[in-house]
Amino acid sequence: MANLSITNVCNKKCVYCFAGDTLDEYGKTYMDIETYIEALNYLERSGIKQARLLGGEPTLHPDFISFVSLALDRELDIMLFSNGLISDKVLNYLNTIPVGKLSILLNTIHPNENNKIGSNRQKEVMKNLGKSIIPGINLYSAKQDLDYILEYVIKYDLKKEIRIGISHSVLSQNNVFLHPKEYQKIGENIAQFKKEAVKSNVSLGFDCGFVPCMFSNEHYELLSEEMKKTGNCCHPIIDMLTDGSFIACYPLNDYKKVKIHEQLYAKDLIKTFEDSLSQYKNIGIFPYCTSCPLFNSRCNGGCTSFKIQRYKFNHVVV
Repeated sequence: MANLSITNVCNKKCVYCFAGDTLDEYGKTYMDIETYIEALNYLERSGIKQARLLGGEPTLHPDFISFVSLALDRELDIMLFSNGLISDKVLNYLNTIPVGKLSILLNTIHPNENNKIGSNRQKEVMKNLGKSIIPGINLYSAKQDLDYILEYVIKYDLKKEIRIGISHSVLSQNNVFLHPKEYQKIGENIAQFKKEAVKSNVSLGFDCGFVPCMFSNEHYELLSEEMKKTGNCCHPIIDMLTDGSFIACYPLNDYKKVKIHEQLYAKDLIKTFEDSLSQYKNIGIFPYCTSCPLFNSRCNGGCTSFKIQRYKFNHVVV
């Protein structure tokens, strides 16, 4: 798997944004066609069948349509990570992509946090591309409401799946993030939300960084499918930046970069990042992680960015 960040330009300013540090480092940038073709070559020789396009807001790239077309010409599926503020031109083009070739992970925010123009645009996109859309939310506060997403799924006939992510701290701590001390409260909210989702035959999908201790024993059965991926899903995601540099993930943007070249394969790249991060394998986001019976069997200790901050800066999470 590899996420291709074709631009770091965005038309929103989410407080939890993982990619903000790349703006400070590079300024506003767009991936050029030569780098993008190198990226597609990397996907093909690595046996990866999906081009995952993100940003920033990827649809703002001036060559977005041709970039998608190039990937489709290689018989790659498209996974688009978007905030839903998509222009009419791009929206019309996306509507021409055959069913099954396009999936859109639409990052949503509560209607009360959105302005009227942004909210209406998201709804228009959901109305047009509903069958291709997986709605998602990034949790940066224990006070966030989830119920509105279920309403979107039903009203706009979206895919019967909701992605839930945790807003992790980037190494610079320049973003708003969900502190691990709030994890159990979030776990309770998610469990209650799952009960409502089940009634509408909607499943939940967890992003990286979830840990078993977020959930009580009574919620394990309710979240049995989700728990299979909970605890051991913090590993190098592999994000490619606009200049062709790979990072393990956006929260670790400042940790290590590897430049793309024609002999680079995904398996080798993943091993490079895993080896460089192995020194943090035996610690967790909490001081008591290493005494937990699930540590290194069902749980790898949570987000590596938090681990590094504890280790390097003596940032002990309590």
